[in-house]
Amino acid sequence: MPVKIVRPFNVYGPGLKLDDKRVVPDFCRDALYSKKITLLSDGIPTRSFCYVRDALSGFMATLLSNHHREAFNIGNDEIEISMIDLAKLIAQNVGDVEIEHKQSNEVDYLIDNPQRRCPDLTKARTLLDYNPKVNLEEGLARTLKWYKEAYGL
Repeated sequence: MPVKIVRPFNVYGPGLKLDDKRVVPDFCRDALYSKKITLLSDGIPTRSFCYVRDALSGFMATLLSNHHREAFNIGNDEIEISMIDLAKLIAQNVGDVEIEHKQSNEVDYLIDNPQRRCPDLTKARTLLDYNPKVNLEEGLARTLKWYKEAYGL
């Protein structure tokens, strides 16, 4: 069967709603509306983030490939960033934003939350010639610009 499988890793960018409950829109919403980004952890866990254009490029490369019944990680392994550094980067882009630490109201919030999440893109790079191009700083700047325009901020 010509089945195609992708495993997306932390895709973000324009079009993602501010109330999506993912870390990038959550931090952007906090920064844009309250000027205070709330971290519900110590900020040490790391993630890598993939700009939507790069993710779509990987999805299309998978779809159009002859590699059936294969799973491909699609993401960006270039920059792995801690949550505290992500908050600082978004705060820097918005300007005049504080960062605070709070405990989640959900008792199990940090249970089974990995300390590190970064895709191995070896297979996608080798078989699909997949190479993400938008770095995190540029992607966040584009995303924040879109949020400001889309939400009238």
